[in-house]
Amino acid sequence: MKNLFCEGLVENDINKLLSAPKSDLHNHSTKGCRREWLSERLNVSIPKPPGRLDGLDGMQDYFRSSIKPYCNGYENMLIRWEGAFAEAKRNNIVRLVMNFGTAEVDQAGSVEDFRMLIEEYHKAYCPDTVFEAELTYPSFCDAACEAERLDEYVGAGYFKAIDVCAGENVQPFEAFIPLYRKAEEFHLTKKMHVGETGSAEDVRRAVEVLGLSEVHHGINSATSKDTMRFLSDNNIQLNVCPSSNVMLGFARDYKTHPIKTLVENGVTVTINTDDLLIFDSSIENEYLMLYQAGTLGAEQLDKIRQVGLGISD
Repeated sequence: MKNLFCEGLVENDINKLLSAPKSDLHNHSTKGCRREWLSERLNVSIPKPPGRLDGLDGMQDYFRSSIKPYCNGYENMLIRWEGAFAEAKRNNIVRLVMNFGTAEVDQAGSVEDFRMLIEEYHKAYCPDTVFEAELTYPSFCDAACEAERLDEYVGAGYFKAIDVCAGENVQPFEAFIPLYRKAEEFHLTKKMHVGETGSAEDVRRAVEVLGLSEVHHGINSATSKDTMRFLSDNNIQLNVCPSSNVMLGFARDYKTHPIKTLVENGVTVTINTDDLLIFDSSIENEYLMLYQAGTLGAEQLDKIRQVGLGISD
């Protein structure tokens, strides 16, 4: 247990936890900065979130009522993007995956304009961080139409992954086959938000139908031994966001969070922030909350940290 990260957990030493290299692989870019950073940058007082947000609708209500009024519009979206890279520097995040919607890319102009803008923040704050841009689509999109346009966004090779978010079971998984098959042509990592509100069977079917290699959330896989065995056998990674799950009411608390069951059943997981601006819990705190709740031990959490960094046994 003689490493900086484990010492930070055991000693409740935030500076040691901040100093240890970490990853954040499930990060929604427009909500990827710290509330305190944004408040200071804009010289406003952004209210803290309540302890519970009553699901995805409650999360959106809080964002629209308590955050968006202070930072609406394109220029303020750029500030939030900048803040996400500032957080990567502060927290020694050496591998960072952030997702962007096509509408957000379009606001920057061309894909090349977007790339130059994002890389400016990347180089200014954390040039040594491995950064991977992820293209995300809403679950209500016309996937066939989006597939026809996918090469406009990914043809240059800047985006490394594809994702679908914004609600589960809005359309059957089969509706997204054209989009994910087109993604295969560009060798994109295929991901989807599934198994946070949906079932363990949903997770398995999404993987099987769309050929996913990673699942964002996926925590309800813990309700099925068969699904966990399937994920473990096929090395499917779940990018879990504990504070998001707890605050939205999809997990009861940190102590009983499904990540414990997933780990004990051999499922590969990582720990991430999801929407830092909303959930107010940066990556070092995610690990610390799980440790202090007794959910997982320091060595188990360190192993998860190493998975996120791409370090194998």
